Formats: sequence, C-alpha cells, structure tokens
Amino acid sequence: MNETASPPLLLPAAPEKEPPRDTPLHQALHQYRRYFLLLAGTVGAAWSACFTEAGGLGLNAMLYALVWCVCGHLALKRLGLADLRRDGKWYAGIMLLALAVFWTANRFLQYVSIVGAVLLQCFWLLDVFARVADWHFGKAARAVLMLPFRALARCMEPWKDLFSLRGERAGRFKYVLLGLLIAAPLVALVTGLLSEADAVFSRMVSDLFAYRDLPEHFWTVLRAVAWAALAGTFFYAALCAQTAEPEPQGQDACRQADTLVAVTFTAALAAVYLVFCFVQVTVLFTGNADALPQNYTYAQYAREGFFELLAVSAINVLLVIVSQRRFKSSRTLRFLLCLISGCTVLMEVSSAWRMILYVRAYGLTFLRVLVLWFLGVLAIVLTGAVITVFRPNFRLFRFSLAVCLAAWLLLCFARPDALAARYDLQRFGCKQNIMSTIRYEMSKDALSELQPYLDTVMDTSSTDLRLYLKEYIPAKYREAGVRGFNYSLWRANLTVEEYLRGE
Repeated sequence: MNETASPPLLLPAAPEKEPPRDTPLHQALHQYRRYFLLLAGTVGAAWSACFTEAGGLGLNAMLYALVWCVCGHLALKRLGLADLRRDGKWYAGIMLLALAVFWTANRFLQYVSIVGAVLLQCFWLLDVFARVADWHFGKAARAVLMLPFRALARCMEPWKDLFSLRGERAGRFKYVLLGLLIAAPLVALVTGLLSEADAVFSRMVSDLFAYRDLPEHFWTVLRAVAWAALAGTFFYAALCAQTAEPEPQGQDACRQADTLVAVTFTAALAAVYLVFCFVQVTVLFTGNADALPQNYTYAQYAREGFFELLAVSAINVLLVIVSQRRFKSSRTLRFLLCLISGCTVLMEVSSAWRMILYVRAYGLTFLRVLVLWFLGVLAIVLTGAVITVFRPNFRLFRFSLAVCLAAWLLLCFARPDALAARYDLQRFGCKQNIMSTIRYEMSKDALSELQPYLDTVMDTSSTDLRLYLKEYIPAKYREAGVRGFNYSLWRANLTVEEYLRGE
C-alpha cells in the first residue's frame, strides 16, 4: 500500500541582518574622500618633514601642531561642523603645549607635553559631537582611551578610499597591500628564528640587509614614508570613527550604593587621619624632638615621608571624588568627606614642609620641584572635589582639566631645571656636587644659570664638565638645526659662546 509522504516541515527563514547604515557625515567623508585624503596626506607629510632625523624637539613641534590644527579645522569646515568658539580653546591648548616643547629642553616635560597635546586632540574630536565639559571623569577617561582603538578599527578605510580613486586595477592592488601587511611581521619573525637556527643563513641575511649595500639615505626615506603613512592614516581613521559612530552625549546613570557603606569606611579613615594630623601639629610643626623615638633626630624625622604622604593625598582626592558620586548623599557622609579633605590638606602641608626642609639641607632638583608642583595641583583639584560634595552639578572634570593644563604650562615655562640650578648656586655656590648635579641630573635648561659663575666653573670644575660646556653643547646646538631649534638649548649655547669670546 502506498503511503502518502508527509510534506516537509517548513521552518521560518532567519531574518537577514540589515547592513549597517552609514551616517550622513560618514557618507560625506567618503564622498569627498579626495579632499580628506589630501588633508591626511598633509598631516602625514608634516610629521615626516618635522621629525624624521630631526636633531631634537623644538620649532618642529610648533610647526606640526599648527599644521594639524589647520587641517583639523578644514576637515570640520568641509563637514559643516566647524565652530571656532567651541574649537578655539582646544587649538589654543594644543599650540601652548607645543610652545612648551619649544621652550624647555627637559625631555620629561617635552614628552608629557606631547602626550597632553595628543589627549587634547582626542578631546577636540570628541567635543565636536558631544559636550565634553559636561562629562564626569569616568565617561571622559573611557571615551578618550577608546577613541584610538576605534580609529584603529577603521585604519583600512583611508586606504580603501585611496585605491578607489584609481579604479578597478587599484582595487585589486589593495588586496596585495593587505597581504604584504600581514606577511611583514610573519616574515620578520620566521627570519629571526631561522637566523638563530643556522649560522650560514644568519650571515646571508646580515649581508643582504647590511647598511653598506644600501643607498646612503635609504633608511631615512623609508622611515619618513612609514611615519607619514601612519600619521595620515590615524588622522583620517579618527575622522571615520567619529563620523560613523560618534561618542554619545548621554551618560549612564550611576548606581549609587547605600550611604552606610561609605559612612563606615570614611569614618574609619577619618579616625586614622585625625590621629596622624594630631602628630603633625604636635611634633613636626612645633619642632618637638622629645616625642621622637630614641636615637631619632628631628632632622631625620622631618626629611622623611613626603612621597608616602603625597601618595596618601592622591588617594584621598580620588576617594572624595568617587564617594560623592557612587554613594547616596547624606549629611553624615558630607561631613566625613569634608573632614577627610581637611586632613588631606594638612597632609599636603606636612609633605610640602618636609620637602622644603629637605631642599634646604640638600638642594633643589627637578624631581623635588615636581613634587611641590604636584602637591599644589592636588590641593586645587581637592577644592573642586569638595565643591561637588555640596554642588553635585559642579563640572569637576572641566575644572580639573583646566587646572592641570594651566599648572603644567606654568611648570614648563618656568623651566624647573633652571629654577633648581639658580637656587643651588645661590645657596651653595659652585661646589663640585652642585656642578655634578647640573651636568648629569639636569637638562640643558640649567646651563644658562651658570653665566654669572662661568669663570669659577671653568677654573675649578672637572675636565668632563669643561668639555661638556665647550664642545658638547655647541655640537648639540648645531645638530639640532632649524627643525630642532629650542629656546633653552639656544640659551645654553649662547652662554657658552659668550664665555668663549671672553677667553
């Protein structure tokens, strides 16, 4: 008997995923890709022209910052987003940080200023689509840290747009380029491993890539092209990331825990801080040596502990900021946070006083100036944090960003190495240890302070210091050239030249 086959069970088709839709701004970016690629190429070329094989940091930092700001503004203008009233403060901050790089020869100050300029560039791009000033610390930190990764995810878009300008043949070439990009690290890794495994192969590789077998400027040109490609790609990719998926203005509502949790741990900390502050008032500030442990002098006591107090002060500032945001407000919690803030101020005064006593005994250095500067910045930020305890709408992030930028610029333009050298020379004279500190521990900012003492320095100092002043500084100044022209290096070279003319 024939059985009728049952019809197959029809399953509902899975809904097709709707392809992501580009925003109008992202479409406009690709539509006018020739214009934006030209801007990205200008940024990349400026980076290579300013920094490839440069003899130092100085005028090149200012020129690159200027080119970057102009190209950034032109990009926003083409997208219809330019607003000088909004963007001007970011441009000014970037240019002032570049000027700080030009003004000082201290490498630490220069590198931190460059990092600060990059952060301001990220904040500028974020602020175009959302008011950064209204964000809290967590939102701002997350957004600025994620922007480079979001740009990295779109780093192929500028290359796709570039190859799309050349038609179908160039469209095939982009796959070759992608294959080469994947092959480069793999070939380097495998070649290194095989070179370690076989001496003959290792010698062949060494002979193949020997500098003597390549044109004189081959590596310079290669580095210049690579840096130009990286700088231009990141500029374009960052625009792609923000136009395609901008950081939203809104902030997630913060879950506030029960205030009893915060009251408990802040009360315990406040009790410890009150005891510590009592010790500072009765022993450190009054000079009461009788309360010290046996065989422990007041000088030893006063000159220790400033770094530990600095760390505790920084922790307390973060504690006040987080507690007033993450816990429900109450009168008791506000009182305890204010009490901790007051104790923190006293700790900062104690740390500063210990550092001042240490400086009087052993002299001033860049690190000691930096510690005192950081204490001052912490005190101002703590003031803003206390304001938020009573005024939750106070824009603490904007306040702290402005304070840190202004304080950092003040530190850079004051040239702390020059301040330290001037203080040490006036207090201790041209002693051997002071000259050694200026030579080996301070930047070239300090050398201009030697001008009134050069005769004594040249007569009494070691041969190494005299050679450093007479030969190394002029050679370094010539090596810097026009791109690396730096104010502090110029002052140091001018000081040496004036002495040599008088010999």
